[in-house]
Amino acid sequence: MFNALWKMREGFVTGAGLILVGLLLQYTAGPIDWSAFAFPVNAIVLALYLLLLVIIYALRHRVRLFSYLFTVEAAVPTLIYAAILTVAMGLTRQVAPHERAIDPIGLTRMLSFWPFVLIYARLAGIVGLIAIRQILHFRLREVPSLLSHIGLFIAIVAATLGSADMERVKLKATTDMPEWRATHDLGFMELPLAIQLEKFTIDEYPPKLLLINSKTGKSIPEKNPQIVLIDKHFQEGMLSQWRIRVHKNYPLAAPVITADTTKYVEWGSSGAVTALLVEAQPMKNGKEVGKPIIGWVTCGSYLFPFQELKLTKDLSLVMARREPERYASRIHIYTQTQKNIVATVEVNKPVTVDGWKIYQLSYDEAMGRWSETSTFELVKDPWLPAVYVGIYLLLAGAILTFITAQKRRR
Repeated sequence: MFNALWKMREGFVTGAGLILVGLLLQYTAGPIDWSAFAFPVNAIVLALYLLLLVIIYALRHRVRLFSYLFTVEAAVPTLIYAAILTVAMGLTRQVAPHERAIDPIGLTRMLSFWPFVLIYARLAGIVGLIAIRQILHFRLREVPSLLSHIGLFIAIVAATLGSADMERVKLKATTDMPEWRATHDLGFMELPLAIQLEKFTIDEYPPKLLLINSKTGKSIPEKNPQIVLIDKHFQEGMLSQWRIRVHKNYPLAAPVITADTTKYVEWGSSGAVTALLVEAQPMKNGKEVGKPIIGWVTCGSYLFPFQELKLTKDLSLVMARREPERYASRIHIYTQTQKNIVATVEVNKPVTVDGWKIYQLSYDEAMGRWSETSTFELVKDPWLPAVYVGIYLLLAGAILTFITAQKRRR
């Protein structure tokens, strides 16, 4: 009788009702303020949520709706709604948590969007109830499914409630003295650790040469400029109707100004520039036309201006600003427990100290390779280990499911 009344249709109807309730909350109470759920509030909410699941499980034979949550007819519509909202989240540009949504509905702040949170709360509840049933009625053959359910439940709940305790700040370190003051969305804060920059290093891609219009400063062609890459294997190349050759290549150089000319010599001190002695030969139909033009080309630095090679009245050969291939900072980290940790931080290679992950974010681009400051992003997420545990359990369940499926086929 129960199954005759509650089918897949009721699952979609109740899910749609949950989304409608979420929209009403979105317009009346506003988006969810996750900062209000910081510890210990999120721990209390988690305890109450688990207690609610236990009560639902205990009353599953007395309350029809509670029993319905254990069925496939309830799970499938919830998964579909969750997938639709997740796809909408991926297709819209999400703003920072402290910023207001840029759309009237709130889709650009999906993590604070009431319908999204309610649907995922229902999804986590269904998964948690199934896990409780499997634990209390343990069967060895259901271990893969049990691991998947527990892992998914932990990952969803920990990622949601743990977002309130996550701290993300920026710190600008210099070579002068340790810095412990960081900035975040709401202002400044003092950290339990300090960072001092010892040395900043950068590896750059080989220099690039291109043609520009001397009057407008625009590249030629404007939308898709031609370039030649001056790597260690470069011999000669073509830019439009000009053959380019390099006679001297100084990665670090400084100008020497005489009465009638400017030349460059190797110089490794702060402010040095990449300097190329270039020969530009005009060509037509594969043949040389006229005399070659020889001169220095540099990209400039904070100390010396860039140097262009004038080819015609309206045409110049220039070097683009060299792009960083890799940059890193060697730093000293001082903690409240009197530790002095020396580490090298690179992009996508953070250093972890006392629960803080230190990421290389940027540097003083005006100074370039001679930068004496580095900007780091420090992230602390105490719930992240729980999220990882959930993901690992989910993967373990998936692997065991695959293995048992292969055995059953045999």
